[in-house]
Order: sequence, then structure tokens, then C-alpha cells
Amino acid sequence: MLLGTWFGGLDVFVWHNSNATPFYMDALLGAGVGVIVVGLSNVLDRYAAWSRELGREFGRTLGNMSLTQAFIFALGSGIGEELFFRGFLQQLFSGLVFSGAWADMLGLACASLIFGLLHIGPNLKKIWPWTVMAIILGGVFGAMYLYTGNVLAPIVAHFTINFFNLQSIGRQYGHLKEDESA
Repeated sequence: MLLGTWFGGLDVFVWHNSNATPFYMDALLGAGVGVIVVGLSNVLDRYAAWSRELGREFGRTLGNMSLTQAFIFALGSGIGEELFFRGFLQQLFSGLVFSGAWADMLGLACASLIFGLLHIGPNLKKIWPWTVMAIILGGVFGAMYLYTGNVLAPIVAHFTINFFNLQSIGRQYGHLKEDESA
């Protein structure tokens, strides 16, 4: 919020209301996107070796989180990251850095790329799919932000994905220790 105020009085919660989407629809959009991504994650974990390796890597790092820990982690990352990357960065790029017909798309692309590149883990060889997925999901979150004009849908989607995927990773791979290989 301070960055938004400092850089031209940006409201990090609401950018515009040009599509006049009601908040309950924004929340449903976010939940729907989140559930779809969680479902795709489960399918990938079942059929793709790289997805299972990614799960094992996160399981070794995070362990088996309790429901409360997963909730707090998902809520904090969902709210904090979406306020920063969509509410601040995407709006900053779209309105103050770029101008013209492509400003919104360039802002979305820049914020998504930065979001993804900051999701590079300590073991890039094993974590790189997470970075690629973060770039793609950053684009999805940014598109929801462009459409709705506020951060509610991206926050709900981000929370849903993190909360359910953390629970799944913990159940499947949380027993692994840092020094174990699967």
C-alpha cells in the first residue's frame, strides 16, 4: 500500500471497475480458477514424473504442514503476493511505465515474468517447472485482475491453489527429509 501511494497514488486493491463485476462473482471466478489448477496439479502428479519430483522436493523442504499452517501460509502468500504483483506492479507497469494500446498487456507480461522468476528455488534443476508454472499462473492471475479490476479473484485463486496443493504435498511427500532422495 505504501508503494502504491508513493508511486502516484495507486490503489492496490481496486484498479478500475469498467466491467462492473460484482465482488461475489470475482470471488467465484478466483475459486473456480483455483480449483481447476489444483485438479490439473493432481493429474500432473499422477502422470508426469517431473511433477512428482517437484512434489518430493517441496515435501523435503516443507514437510507435512498442519491445516492451520497451510491456511496461514496460503493466506499470507495469496494476499501479499497478489497485492504486490497485481495490485502494485502490474498497475504500475500498465499505467506509469507503458502507455498506449498495449500498456495493459505489457504490464501483465512484465508482472507475470517477474512473479515467475522470483519463484526460482534453491535447486533450479529440480524446481524449474515451478518457475514456468508461476509465470503462466502469473499471467492467469493478471488476466483476472485486468478483467475484474481488483485483486479479489487473483487472491482467492492463489490462496486456493496454495492451500490445497500444500495439503496434497504434505500428505504425499511430507515424510521425506531434506537429505533423503526418493
